This record gives sequence, structure tokens and C-alpha cells, in this order.
Amino acid sequence: AVVSTQSTGAFPCTPEYTLSQSNYKISCGMSLFFVFSLVLFQSVVSELSDSDVERSDVTVRSSFWDEARDKADELKEEAYELKKEAYELKEEAYELKVGALETRLDLEKSLLETLLLMRNQATATSLYVEEIRSTLTTLSTRLDQLEDKVDTGTETMVREIEQARLTAMTIKNRQKAWLSEVRLISLYKMTGADFEHVSSHYSDLIVDGQFVHDRQVENSMRTYFHTAGAARDNKLWIQLGGIFRIHKIKILNLRHCCQERLIGAHVYADERLLGTVVEAKGSYEFFANEDDPTYASKITLYQPLAQQTHILELQVWGNGPFSADDKF
Repeated sequence: AVVSTQSTGAFPCTPEYTLSQSNYKISCGMSLFFVFSLVLFQSVVSELSDSDVERSDVTVRSSFWDEARDKADELKEEAYELKKEAYELKEEAYELKVGALETRLDLEKSLLETLLLMRNQATATSLYVEEIRSTLTTLSTRLDQLEDKVDTGTETMVREIEQARLTAMTIKNRQKAWLSEVRLISLYKMTGADFEHVSSHYSDLIVDGQFVHDRQVENSMRTYFHTAGAARDNKLWIQLGGIFRIHKIKILNLRHCCQERLIGAHVYADERLLGTVVEAKGSYEFFANEDDPTYASKITLYQPLAQQTHILELQVWGNGPFSADDKF
């Protein structure tokens, strides 16, 4: 209990306190107990408070360190992973460095080989160019000599060509003059016939140049050709012995009889038809076209009808001979 101090205005346990001694002692003891209890309580409370604070601080500190420890472990793990990755990157960088070094060595080796090859090629090319230069010099000298010879030869050739032209003109003029002479070219040439008479009327008689227009008294004096019979397709021919330009064919028929037997006969210069007998008379002339010259080596008298063939003379007029590539 608490003793009120309002009646006396003095603090309890003082001499002026009006209570009895026993009450005074009890009251003083209780007051002291109360004060002591209060002080003790405050002390306990204070100690409890300090202990709680300390325990709270310890708990906070423990939680903080645990979290710090966990964070440190995580950072340690991350650092380890980063270290591992850095190590792997280092390995890759090393491998790349080794590869780059090998590539560089290969490239330097290749460049060195290329330079050596180029040097060898350059040396060979230089020798080849020098050889070409020497050859060109020789060719130039030879060309100069050849040019001199060509110039000399050209002058000579020009003179020879001019001389050949003059010679050709001379020959051409001579040929023209020679061509102007049309002569008998069938005289004494080789002859033949399909149905030649075996006694006296030979085919040679048409080119002998001898004929009599009147009838002979003696048979031995007959100079005309006569076939052995009247078969169809009788042929009588003259071999000229070369290629001649034909101007005219002349046939001398019999005069004493049978002139009509020659009607229907064809005259050929090689394969070209020059004319056909269409009437009975003493002689026939067949002319070649001057605008389309006729060249031949054989003259044929062909009778397709069943008639005997008999003539005095077969004359061929022209000029020549000519070669096959010299017709004009």
C-alpha cells in the first residue's frame, strides 16, 4: 500500500511522520519493499528488455548473415560458372589462335611457293621472250631480204606478165587469122561403116578426094561407097583424129542413078545433129551455126530407113585441131 503524504506534507519514514512506531516500521518496510521491488522490477524489465533487444539483434544478425551467406554462395556459383565459361572461351580462343597460326603458316607457305613459281616462270618467260626477240630479229632480217627479192621478183614478174600478155595477144591474133582459113579436114582420114561392101565399094572412097560424076564403063573404076544391103540403121562415119571446129558438111550423091535412096539420112557431128536429107539431088551442104560453134572428132551419116546407102564423097570443112579446154 502507498501511504499518502498529503496530510502531513512530509515524505514517509521521516521523524515528523505522525503514525505509531510499528506502523512506521511496517509502513517504512513496505515502502522500502515497494521501492526495492520497483527498482528490481525496473531492473528486471530493463534486463529483459536488453536481453530481448540483444536476442532480436542476434536473430536479425543471424538472418542477415544467412542471407549474405546464401547470396555469397550464389555469387560464388555464378563466379564459378563465369570462370568456367571464361575458361572455355579461352580454350576456343586458343584453338582459333592455333588455327589462325596454321592458316597463316599455310598462306605464307603458299605465297612462298607462288613467289618461287612466279620467279621461275618469270625467268623462263624472260628466256622465252629473249628467244622470241632473237627469232623476230632473224625474221625481220629475212623479211627484209624477202621483200627485196619480192620487189625484184615483182618487177621481173610484171615484165614477164607483160611479155606473156603480148605473146598471148600474138597467139590470139594468129589463131584468129588461122581460124579464118576454113579447109577440107576429112581428106584421107579413117572411116568405117556398118554394112560395108566387101568387093570394091569401101568406105575409104568417101575421103580419097577422087570421084567421077558420070557412070564408068569399067566396074574397077567406080569410086563411090556402097553398102552391102538395104538394112535399117546403116551408119557411115569419119574419124577426124582430133577435135575440130566444124563449119560445113558436104555430101556428093551419085549422078547416074538412085539419088532418092539417101532421103531420110541424118548428118551428125559427134552427138549434134547438123541436118537431114529431105530430097533427091546431086549434092547437099549442111552448115554449122557460127553463133554456137560446133566442135567434133567424128562425123556420122546415119540412115534409119531400110535403104542402101551409096555416095561419092563425104567432105568435112573446118579448122583445128583444138584441145578440149581450148575451144573458142
